[in-house]
Amino acid sequence: MKRLADQRVLVVGASAGIGRAVAVAAAEEGARIAAAARRSDRLEALASEIGDGAAIQLDVQDAEACRQGVEAAVRALGGLDSLVYVVGTASLGAVAEVSADVWAKTFSTNVIGASLVLAAAIPHLSESQGRAVLVSSISADDFPPRRQLGPYVVSKAALNKLVEVWQNEHHQVSFTRLSVGDTLGTEFAEGWDLGDGEIVREWDDRGLMFGRTMLPEAVGRHVVDLLASEEAVAVSRFVPRFEG
Repeated sequence: MKRLADQRVLVVGASAGIGRAVAVAAAEEGARIAAAARRSDRLEALASEIGDGAAIQLDVQDAEACRQGVEAAVRALGGLDSLVYVVGTASLGAVAEVSADVWAKTFSTNVIGASLVLAAAIPHLSESQGRAVLVSSISADDFPPRRQLGPYVVSKAALNKLVEVWQNEHHQVSFTRLSVGDTLGTEFAEGWDLGDGEIVREWDDRGLMFGRTMLPEAVGRHVVDLLASEEAVAVSRFVPRFEG
């Protein structure tokens, strides 16, 4: 029997990268998927691939869109057993040069949007005694923090605490904070001007990238493991295997 047979799963940020991999992996294990993201064109292709599911346009920076998107998922699936939040944005640059707009977009997407989606989903997750997995980053724990990645690192540290706050107030739902290592095939660095790549070499020289990177499919399979676990998993750290 498939491990997520008939489970009703909403994946927010499903149009590409890790979110898409989560949706595909969960569907392969029998889950019914509501795939949500800002870009609806990509979702239609994904919906046809995963079969019995729904494609929902949802901008996490819009509170009403979050509410309507969750309700659309609940209607399509007949309820909600799990929520996976994979949305994230990052900019590259010295912290002294970060604009107010960049700070606002980063927190609106990485932190506030997560809480808005949870607020809409929590009655349904409580009813099913379900799960919520929120994807964070190992960069939130790096010391010293990765240079030129300030807003992202700060927002992921805030997300980690946000998960604890939600768990403390809603014991009937199992919350997992999943800290993920460096992953290829995502849009994490979209729009970055890396120049000669000095900053990435610096991160690598400090051992922050563990010698290699993972693919989104590996993370997708790990999320399925979390959703299928009989026990609650409060914190999970998923990183590439050391080389050698």
